[in-house]
Amino acid sequence: MPATNSAFGNAPPRPMRASAGLPLGQSIMNRVESRFLPRHGLLTAVSVVTLLVLASCGGQSAQLAPNTLPQLTPIVAAEVPAEPTQESGLAPIVVATIPNAAPTAAPAQPTAEIPAPTAVPEVGDATSGRPDLPAVSGDGMSLLFEGGSNGRKEVALTFDAGADRGYAAEILDYLASEGIPATFGMTGKWASENPDLVQRMASEGHQLINHTWTHGSITGANTGEPQMTREQLAEELSSTEQVISELTGYELKPWFRPPYGDYNAETLTWLAELGYTYTAMWTCDTRGWAGWTANEIVDYCTSTQPEDDIILMHVGASAVGDFEALPGLVKHYRDNGYAFVTVEQMVLP
Repeated sequence: MPATNSAFGNAPPRPMRASAGLPLGQSIMNRVESRFLPRHGLLTAVSVVTLLVLASCGGQSAQLAPNTLPQLTPIVAAEVPAEPTQESGLAPIVVATIPNAAPTAAPAQPTAEIPAPTAVPEVGDATSGRPDLPAVSGDGMSLLFEGGSNGRKEVALTFDAGADRGYAAEILDYLASEGIPATFGMTGKWASENPDLVQRMASEGHQLINHTWTHGSITGANTGEPQMTREQLAEELSSTEQVISELTGYELKPWFRPPYGDYNAETLTWLAELGYTYTAMWTCDTRGWAGWTANEIVDYCTSTQPEDDIILMHVGASAVGDFEALPGLVKHYRDNGYAFVTVEQMVLP
């Protein structure tokens, strides 16, 4: 949905410029051929000894003394590789005598202790180890955070979720493949309808932000509806808190993202009183919700180089340009030395 002018104004327009090309890749499969050795013949030799004693002296047969048969050595056939002969095509017969011997025991292999794998902490883990945020000013209003000046070149990719599943799963897959933490502002209604996606976002180290339950404008500026009362705003926030907490254990406070970017001094005061001391805005709205293409989005959001950039995108099916623009945006910011962080990480001094 469009982000329109707020009481404090939007980021300045960005001129268009040529978009960065997208890298392509190829995958190659190596084929390996194997050959088998020729077959060898196996001869099993069986020796049969027949002793014939013939005597011709005086026309009488000689008598064989008892127990005078020669002692025979057992013969065992061994398989020996050989090439076939030219005459018969059969391997020549080779017989080897193998003495009886006790088998030699193989030496025992040394036992090696396998060390337990070292746990690798997830960067920006959304469910634990969240940073302690600096205190906000004492004016009693939620702090509008529209990027900052912390001395670091950082960019926060933020996605609002309130319409449908859209490309949320594909966006999460891409972020995981690139090792990029992101920030998701979601309505309670969307979270209750897509619990698996919410759990993925939290478990994969992304920041979650309260985006109300219904995505209604809290001031009515963009919808023509009456401004929410303090009680209505409190109900929208607490209902969303409850479903996110039940699904993930994640604490949404103190971060809020206003639907349509609508706020005023009164609603900012209510937000602070309700524990939402930070209101996350943006430096560039991609306008993917309006049908902008990937090239248009990359051109627009990379036309200037603020030190800290917060990109507003959406996960919905109507914002396909946002999903398709991710490779171009990531390449641009990496080529220019930016680190990818959550909004919560960016606010740190």
